Amino acid sequence: MTQGIIQAVQRLFGGLMMLLMVSMLLFFASRAMGDPTYSILAVDATQAQKAAFRSEIGWNEPVWLQLLVYMEHTITGRFGVSYELQQPVRQIIPPYLWGTIKLVGLALPLGILGGIVLGFLSLGASKKIERIFQGVLLCLYSLPGFVPIILAIEIFGVKLKWLPPSGSQGVQSLIMPVLLLAGAEAIKSGILLRTKLQEVLGEKFIVTARAKGVSPLRLQVQYLLRPTLSLVVSFLSLQVGQLLGSTVIVENIFAYQGVGSLAVHTLSTRDLPLLQGCIFVPALIFLCFRFLTDLVQPWLDPRLRQDGQRVMA
Repeated sequence: MTQGIIQAVQRLFGGLMMLLMVSMLLFFASRAMGDPTYSILAVDATQAQKAAFRSEIGWNEPVWLQLLVYMEHTITGRFGVSYELQQPVRQIIPPYLWGTIKLVGLALPLGILGGIVLGFLSLGASKKIERIFQGVLLCLYSLPGFVPIILAIEIFGVKLKWLPPSGSQGVQSLIMPVLLLAGAEAIKSGILLRTKLQEVLGEKFIVTARAKGVSPLRLQVQYLLRPTLSLVVSFLSLQVGQLLGSTVIVENIFAYQGVGSLAVHTLSTRDLPLLQGCIFVPALIFLCFRFLTDLVQPWLDPRLRQDGQRVMA
């Protein structure tokens, strides 16, 4: 167990170092994109106004000094002041971050539950129905992400008018984005769970449990589902990162107020401090979630504690 904690801490530290490297690359990429003055100030801004703005954001300072200030803001979590909004980034991010957290926080457990249901349904089906079921899941999995989004908006938002097609006002605005994200996660985890269930069914402890006369419900929950969840949790720890990436598309198509939609807007204005916050904060949340799942995995599957091995995603 102690070895598992050490490895989890090592992975967390490595992720933080990688995040700092990405932040540094973001700085140089923003420099290559050009002067933010032309994307933020009005077209008819005078040369004096442009010079004053460059001085205010430190664009006239040496590049090495700008990099030092930028990395100091990154490490301390201050991120500086937004070029466009002229407000501290730490004050701008929270409402947008809360919008994204609501999407991911609702879609992830629904996706897990849906994946478990799909996995056990396919496990108990006949071989013919199982092949059809798996084929349907694979077809749905291979669809480009924007296709079901556009179809859902057209059917439920435009034609039937059951749900608002865009915006982030109230609970109804969450239903379509959350269900679409959860459906995608359910399909992925269902396919993975089905394969793992078949593998666990061949283990000796399953044969022993059946020989002892363990009830079917206890066999499925304690002996079959619990060790299988260790792989699903490891898989979903990566899926949190993919979910955060998927919200960029979902938020922009649905005009939903979240970090993804803010990042796209910020990229167009070359607002480096705000763009840094939009990337760094969700990535840090992902690393913390990954750290927690690394700690939970040995508890879910006792075999990982016995031989010291870990499920690598």
